[in-house]
Amino acid sequence: MSEIKKMKLFIVFACVFIVIVALLILFLNNKNKMQSKLVSLGYSERESLILLKKVPISNYDLVLEGYDSSIIDIVNSKDYKSKNFSLYYTYYSHNKDSKINNIISIINSGYDLMDYPASGLLALLVKEKYFIYENVARYLDYGNGNKLSAKKIVSIVNANADFEYYTNSKAANISDDYLILVNKYNYLPNKYEPDDLITLPSKYGSGNNDKMRKESAEAFMKMVDGALLDNIVLRNASAYRSYDYQVKLYDDYVKKDGIEMADVYSARAGYSEHQTGLCTDINIIDSSFDNSPESKWLAKNAYKYGFILRFPKNKEKVTGYKYESWHYRYVGVKVAKIMYDNDLSLEEYYAYYVENK
Repeated sequence: MSEIKKMKLFIVFACVFIVIVALLILFLNNKNKMQSKLVSLGYSERESLILLKKVPISNYDLVLEGYDSSIIDIVNSKDYKSKNFSLYYTYYSHNKDSKINNIISIINSGYDLMDYPASGLLALLVKEKYFIYENVARYLDYGNGNKLSAKKIVSIVNANADFEYYTNSKAANISDDYLILVNKYNYLPNKYEPDDLITLPSKYGSGNNDKMRKESAEAFMKMVDGALLDNIVLRNASAYRSYDYQVKLYDDYVKKDGIEMADVYSARAGYSEHQTGLCTDINIIDSSFDNSPESKWLAKNAYKYGFILRFPKNKEKVTGYKYESWHYRYVGVKVAKIMYDNDLSLEEYYAYYVENK
């Protein structure tokens, strides 16, 4: 390299160095001025240094609005994110009596919740895995009226169970196929009948209501065969039921126990999952089935064949029915495993993974 080129390169580096030094001096100068302003507002030397370190330069104007010790609490929070400072500040300015940790949690959730008070309940709700933004007002309304965990509130509202049963009802989405949701809020037309119903061979049935949709029937037979290898005998006791059949069944229960009691364990016509051809009552429709070897085998293995326990324990408010150890529903292996692994009812799965997609 020639001496001239070396000299030119040296001059370039020198200029760059001088610019960097000048900018650094300017930055330190501005920083010192900013620190002086903060101290003049009432912040201590230590507090001013914390603010200069943790607040983005573009948000300095906000901390210059006046002394507020809560701003220090915000930036010192373990979950503080500098990119969210302006959001924290804005939300805090409308919720000055709220706990800083609630403000941090609500903003960090990423949901637009500026119009909602920064309550402890809301801070818990946004941390729930199955939180759905569109339901936030209902979560808060239901949660404020019922002393329940945030998880329970989310489950109940997602299932529409914050409404009275058989109110706010709508037609079930038949296009959902094997994930169709039929319950006390979703009904089938009285003429609905699956076009792929097949009759289970006598080996798998009881001779009563032995029809199921083809795919679910094949899965059920595989499950029965698999259970037999473990010396567990399973049979269908009642699968597909027509609308007219359910009318008679439900009316008989009403005559016997009254409407209120009948609604606890039986579905009104059109609202029965049995009309889908995707579910089966296994062996015996009675509480004596609970804790039997067959019931325990199903609880542990049914999901492997695409079946879920449709009305599990501790989900009565969500599903609308008491625990039924004998009632299983086909949803497919992939979905059944997700529900099994996450302890989800069909209502909970459907709200988050189907309607919320």
